[in-house]
Amino acid sequence: MGGELHIVGLGPAGVGAAIAASKMGLKPVIYESMPKAGVKPCGRGVPEVGDLPGRIPKDSIMSEVKGAIMYVDGEHLFEMRGFLEGYIVDKGRMLEAMAVEAGAEIVYRAKYDHKTGEVKLPGQGRVRLERGVFAGGHPYYSGDKILAIQWVMRGKPETPEGMLEIHFDTTIMGYLYVFPKDDKAFEVGIGGFSSRSRLLARLEEFIKSREDLRRMEKLRLEGAKIGLGGLRIGRLNGLVKAGESAGFVLPLTGEGIRPSMISGFEAARAMIEGSDPIKSMERSSMGRAVETQKRILDLVMKLTVEKRRELLKSLTPKAHAEIALGRLRKAVLALELAKSPRAASILLQAL
Repeated sequence: MGGELHIVGLGPAGVGAAIAASKMGLKPVIYESMPKAGVKPCGRGVPEVGDLPGRIPKDSIMSEVKGAIMYVDGEHLFEMRGFLEGYIVDKGRMLEAMAVEAGAEIVYRAKYDHKTGEVKLPGQGRVRLERGVFAGGHPYYSGDKILAIQWVMRGKPETPEGMLEIHFDTTIMGYLYVFPKDDKAFEVGIGGFSSRSRLLARLEEFIKSREDLRRMEKLRLEGAKIGLGGLRIGRLNGLVKAGESAGFVLPLTGEGIRPSMISGFEAARAMIEGSDPIKSMERSSMGRAVETQKRILDLVMKLTVEKRRELLKSLTPKAHAEIALGRLRKAVLALELAKSPRAASILLQAL
C-alpha cells in the first residue's frame, strides 16, 4: 500500500481509519465529497465509555451529558446518572480536528464514483483507488433503515442541565428525544419504524403537549435515514466498507458516531497489519454489540405493544445503560437481569 492509506469519507469511520493509519506509520488521505465534514444531521451524542480510538478535541464539546431522564409511552421511568455520561459535540469540528491531528491530507469536494472506483478530484482529473477504507455512509448500506426527524429549536426547555430526555414510543418502536445542541438551542426529534408523515405528526404532537417546548422558536427541520439492520460488511471496488455503510450503528438506539469510528479504526488496523479486516470488524466488541442489539430488536418487534412496554419498564437503569451502550458485560447483565426475570426471559434469547 506504500506510505498512504486512502479513505473515502470524512465521517466517523473515515476518521477512525485515519487514526489507525497514523498510529501505524502511514499517511491517511481522505476524500470527502462535501465541502466540510459532519453534514448529516443527528443527535451528536458521544458516550464516554473509554473505547474511542482518539481523543475528542475540547473545543468541539458543546455540552456535557450527565445522564438521561427516561419515559415510556408518556410515563416517567427513572433518571440515569453516573453510568450514562458523555458529550454533545460539534460533529464537523470534531471530525476535522481529529483527522488533522492524525496527520491526514483531506481533499474536499472529491466525488467517489462507486461504479468505476475512481475519485474525481476538484480541478485535477481522476484517480483510481485500488485499496483502502470506504466510509460513504448510509446511502451505501443495504440493510433496513429508519427515518429520524428533528427540529432545531432556540430556547431552554425545562430539562435539567446536562440531562437528556428520551421518550420511548412503543407504537413506532422508537423514541422522541430532547438533546442540547449548544447553550442557546436544543434538538427535539423522533426516530422509529414508521412513515415520515406519521413521525412528523407525532413529533408535532409531542411539542404541542409541552408548554416549555411550545415557547421555543423553531429554527429548522432536519432529517436523515439511519441504517439499523445489523452488519453488512463487505468491499466496494476493493475498498473495505466501514461505518454506517457496513452497518455500524447500534440498532436499539441509533447511535452511530462511536460505533462507526471504532469500526473504521479496526478496518484500517487489520488491513495495515495484513489480516482480514472484514473478520476483524465482525469479531470486534462493537461488531458483536451491533449483532446482539439487532437480535434483541428482532425479538422485541415480535412483541405486542403491551409486552414492549412491560419489558422497558421492568429493566433496571443499569440494564438499560448496559444494553443501550452496547457494552453487554456478562457479569453486569447477569446481576441486573436477575432483578428483572420477565425481561431476562426475553433478552437471554439474544444475549
